[in-house]
Amino acid sequence: MIRRLSCIVHGLVPLAAVALLFPLSCFSQADSNQPIKVGIIGLDTSHVIAFTKSLNDPSDKQYVPGLRVVAGYKGGSPDVKASWSRVDGYTTELRDKWNVEIVDDIPTLCSKVGAVLLESVDGRPHLEQVKPVFAAHKPVFIDKPMAGSYKDAKEIAELGKATGVP
Repeated sequence: MIRRLSCIVHGLVPLAAVALLFPLSCFSQADSNQPIKVGIIGLDTSHVIAFTKSLNDPSDKQYVPGLRVVAGYKGGSPDVKASWSRVDGYTTELRDKWNVEIVDDIPTLCSKVGAVLLESVDGRPHLEQVKPVFAAHKPVFIDKPMAGSYKDAKEIAELGKATGVP
Protein backbone atom coordinates (compact mmCIF):
# COMPACT_ATOMS: atom_id res chain seq x y z
CA MET A 1 0.00 0.00 0.00
CA ILE A 2 2.88 2.36 0.75
CA ARG A 3 4.27 1.81 -2.78
CA ARG A 4 0.85 2.56 -4.28
CA LEU A 5 0.49 5.75 -2.25
CA SER A 6 3.96 6.89 -3.29
CA CYS A 7 2.81 6.71 -6.92
CA ILE A 8 0.15 9.30 -6.13
CA VAL A 9 2.65 11.51 -4.31
CA HIS A 10 5.02 11.39 -7.30
CA GLY A 11 2.30 12.52 -9.70
CA LEU A 12 1.51 9.21 -11.37
CA VAL A 13 -2.18 9.34 -10.61
CA PRO A 14 -3.12 7.10 -13.58
CA LEU A 15 -0.59 4.47 -12.45
CA ALA A 16 -1.88 4.70 -8.90
CA ALA A 17 -5.39 4.16 -10.25
CA VAL A 18 -4.18 1.02 -12.01
CA ALA A 19 -2.57 -0.27 -8.83
CA LEU A 20 -5.69 0.42 -6.80
CA LEU A 21 -8.04 -0.97 -9.46
CA PHE A 22 -6.13 -4.21 -9.70
CA PRO A 23 -5.64 -5.27 -6.07
CA LEU A 24 -3.82 -8.58 -6.18
CA SER A 25 -6.49 -10.20 -4.02
CA CYS A 26 -9.09 -9.96 -6.82
CA PHE A 27 -7.24 -12.48 -8.99
CA SER A 28 -7.25 -16.23 -8.66
CA GLN A 29 -3.80 -17.53 -9.43
CA ALA A 30 -2.46 -21.04 -9.42
CA ASP A 31 0.94 -19.72 -8.32
CA SER A 32 0.72 -16.55 -6.25
CA ASN A 33 4.45 -15.95 -6.78
CA GLN A 34 3.80 -15.22 -10.46
CA PRO A 35 2.86 -11.69 -11.54
CA ILE A 36 -0.54 -11.04 -13.07
CA LYS A 37 -0.17 -10.75 -16.84
CA VAL A 38 -1.43 -7.42 -18.18
CA GLY A 39 -2.38 -6.52 -21.74
CA ILE A 40 -2.56 -3.04 -23.22
CA ILE A 41 -5.08 -1.90 -25.83
CA GLY A 42 -4.14 1.24 -27.76
CA LEU A 43 -0.41 1.73 -28.16
CA ASP A 44 -0.67 5.38 -29.23
CA THR A 45 0.12 7.21 -25.99
CA SER A 46 3.24 7.68 -23.87
CA HIS A 47 1.30 6.11 -20.98
CA VAL A 48 1.92 2.65 -22.45
CA ILE A 49 5.68 3.11 -22.05
CA ALA A 50 5.40 4.65 -18.57
CA PHE A 51 3.04 1.93 -17.32
CA THR A 52 5.11 -0.86 -18.83
CA LYS A 53 8.28 0.49 -17.23
CA SER A 54 6.57 0.84 -13.84
CA LEU A 55 5.11 -2.66 -14.00
CA ASN A 56 8.02 -4.50 -15.64
CA ASP A 57 11.19 -2.85 -14.32
CA PRO A 58 11.96 -3.57 -10.64
CA SER A 59 14.72 -0.93 -10.71
CA ASP A 60 12.23 1.82 -11.61
CA LYS A 61 11.43 4.25 -8.76
CA GLN A 62 7.71 3.84 -9.52
CA TYR A 63 7.81 0.03 -9.75
CA VAL A 64 4.54 -1.68 -8.82
CA PRO A 65 5.13 -5.38 -8.09
CA GLY A 66 2.67 -8.14 -8.88
CA LEU A 67 1.71 -7.05 -12.40
CA ARG A 68 3.61 -7.48 -15.69
CA VAL A 69 2.76 -6.17 -19.17
CA VAL A 70 3.08 -9.08 -21.60
CA ALA A 71 0.84 -8.26 -24.60
CA GLY A 72 -0.36 -5.28 -26.60
CA TYR A 73 -2.86 -4.48 -29.33
CA LYS A 74 -1.94 -1.44 -31.48
CA GLY A 75 -5.35 0.11 -32.03
CA GLY A 76 -5.02 3.68 -33.17
CA SER A 77 -7.27 6.21 -34.86
CA PRO A 78 -6.44 7.13 -38.46
CA ASP A 79 -8.14 10.54 -38.17
CA VAL A 80 -6.35 11.64 -34.96
CA LYS A 81 -2.78 12.83 -35.59
CA ALA A 82 -1.81 12.28 -31.93
CA SER A 83 -2.72 8.62 -32.51
CA TRP A 84 -1.55 7.61 -35.98
CA SER A 85 1.70 9.57 -35.74
CA ARG A 86 2.82 7.78 -32.56
CA VAL A 87 1.37 4.27 -32.58
CA ASP A 88 4.17 2.64 -34.58
CA GLY A 89 6.93 4.13 -32.43
CA TYR A 90 5.39 3.09 -29.13
CA THR A 91 4.57 -0.34 -30.55
CA THR A 92 8.17 -0.85 -31.63
CA GLU A 93 9.51 0.19 -28.22
CA LEU A 94 7.13 -2.12 -26.37
CA ARG A 95 8.02 -5.04 -28.61
CA ASP A 96 11.78 -4.49 -28.87
CA LYS A 97 12.73 -2.99 -25.51
CA TRP A 98 10.14 -4.55 -23.19
CA ASN A 99 9.52 -7.87 -25.01
CA VAL A 100 5.77 -7.24 -25.14
CA GLU A 101 4.00 -9.52 -27.62
CA ILE A 102 2.00 -7.52 -30.18
CA VAL A 103 -1.24 -9.29 -31.11
CA ASP A 104 -3.67 -8.82 -34.00
CA ASP A 105 -6.93 -8.44 -32.07
CA ILE A 106 -8.42 -7.81 -28.65
CA PRO A 107 -9.84 -11.33 -28.07
CA THR A 108 -6.34 -12.75 -28.60
CA LEU A 109 -4.93 -10.22 -26.14
CA CYS A 110 -7.58 -11.20 -23.59
CA SER A 111 -6.67 -14.88 -23.94
CA LYS A 112 -3.10 -14.11 -22.87
CA VAL A 113 -3.67 -11.87 -19.84
CA GLY A 114 -5.43 -11.56 -16.51
CA ALA A 115 -6.10 -7.80 -16.70
CA VAL A 116 -6.26 -5.05 -19.33
CA LEU A 117 -5.24 -1.40 -19.59
CA LEU A 118 -7.30 0.38 -22.26
CA GLU A 119 -5.01 3.25 -23.22
CA SER A 120 -6.20 4.44 -26.66
CA VAL A 121 -5.65 8.20 -26.80
CA ASP A 122 -8.96 8.63 -28.67
CA GLY A 123 -11.96 7.87 -26.46
CA ARG A 124 -14.34 7.21 -29.35
CA PRO A 125 -13.32 3.55 -29.87
CA HIS A 126 -13.25 2.72 -26.14
CA LEU A 127 -16.77 1.25 -26.05
CA GLU A 128 -16.09 -1.18 -28.90
CA GLN A 129 -12.62 -1.95 -27.56
CA VAL A 130 -13.84 -2.76 -24.06
CA LYS A 131 -16.70 -5.05 -25.14
CA PRO A 132 -14.44 -8.09 -25.78
CA VAL A 133 -12.65 -7.37 -22.48
CA PHE A 134 -15.94 -7.54 -20.59
CA ALA A 135 -16.89 -10.67 -22.55
CA ALA A 136 -13.62 -12.26 -21.45
CA HIS A 137 -14.30 -11.20 -17.82
CA LYS A 138 -10.96 -9.39 -17.46
CA PRO A 139 -10.60 -6.47 -15.02
CA VAL A 140 -9.98 -3.30 -17.03
CA PHE A 141 -8.57 0.15 -16.40
CA ILE A 142 -9.81 2.70 -18.95
CA ASP A 143 -7.53 5.69 -19.23
CA LYS A 144 -8.82 9.15 -20.02
CA PRO A 145 -11.00 9.91 -21.76
CA MET A 146 -13.29 7.11 -20.66
CA ALA A 147 -15.32 7.39 -23.85
CA GLY A 148 -16.10 9.64 -26.78
CA SER A 149 -19.54 10.59 -25.47
CA TYR A 150 -21.69 10.48 -22.36
CA LYS A 151 -23.84 7.82 -24.03
CA ASP A 152 -20.81 5.57 -24.59
CA ALA A 153 -19.50 6.17 -21.06
CA LYS A 154 -22.88 5.22 -19.62
CA GLU A 155 -22.96 2.05 -21.74
CA ILE A 156 -19.44 1.11 -20.59
CA ALA A 157 -20.52 1.50 -16.96
CA GLU A 158 -23.67 -0.55 -17.56
CA LEU A 159 -21.76 -3.33 -19.35
CA GLY A 160 -19.20 -3.47 -16.54
CA LYS A 161 -21.96 -3.77 -13.98
CA ALA A 162 -23.90 -6.35 -16.01
CA THR A 163 -20.84 -8.56 -16.47
CA GLY A 164 -19.51 -8.02 -12.96
CA VAL A 165 -16.15 -6.94 -14.36
CA PRO A 166 -14.29 -4.28 -12.40
